[in-house]
Amino acid sequence: MKKLIASILAFSGVWSMLALDPDGCDAQTRTTHGNLPDLAVAQIALMPFLTGQLESPNAPIPKPLSKPLTLLVIDNRELPVNADQVMTRIVNAELMQRVEERLISPDRVYDAYRTLTTDPALDTPRQRAVRLGKVLDAPVVMVGTVWKYRERGALADMPDSAASVGFALYLIDTNTGVRFWRGAFDETQQALTEDVVDGVKRLGMGLRWLSAEELARYGVKSVLRKLSFD
Repeated sequence: MKKLIASILAFSGVWSMLALDPDGCDAQTRTTHGNLPDLAVAQIALMPFLTGQLESPNAPIPKPLSKPLTLLVIDNRELPVNADQVMTRIVNAELMQRVEERLISPDRVYDAYRTLTTDPALDTPRQRAVRLGKVLDAPVVMVGTVWKYRERGALADMPDSAASVGFALYLIDTNTGVRFWRGAFDETQQALTEDVVDGVKRLGMGLRWLSAEELARYGVKSVLRKLSFD
């Protein structure tokens, strides 16, 4: 046992990773839901991700989806310009695995989204989702926002900094405009110095650093596992 622990410390530098299996890690995820509609027969569209944070767990705002898009908050000024596109691709891929033919194709959604007349000063995520749903004849639209997407080593003064990802997903009934589900993920790969034994137990998950995309994929799987589409 001592040799095993020593080898772990030598290999990982006392660092641990988040599990790629959503059941094997305490990710910082939050979900809320009311009465879910019958998603077994509904067509679902993922609206292209928005950049910024609608609400904070420390100071939540009422009806965040009714907040003008110009008020979305980005604390991380180094958010990559394509973070919204990356997150849209990752969530679409996971939804395809979950709902298959019920997911409206990303190309069709993108073409419909481009036809919408938009005004960030007046538009809200809810309004855009409802209008997109009407164009696509989709009863359910998923809205995503990303406010944190940092690669490992991206901090200039911290070359060993870990990947960090923060995003939220919302489901909207486009007939009523009601948000009936929300899931969020905000996580940075952390150092393990308090409980090496727990790290030993997690050996099956692999001890290595994750890229931002790997962490994002983990987060999306973790969040969507809490939503039943059947």
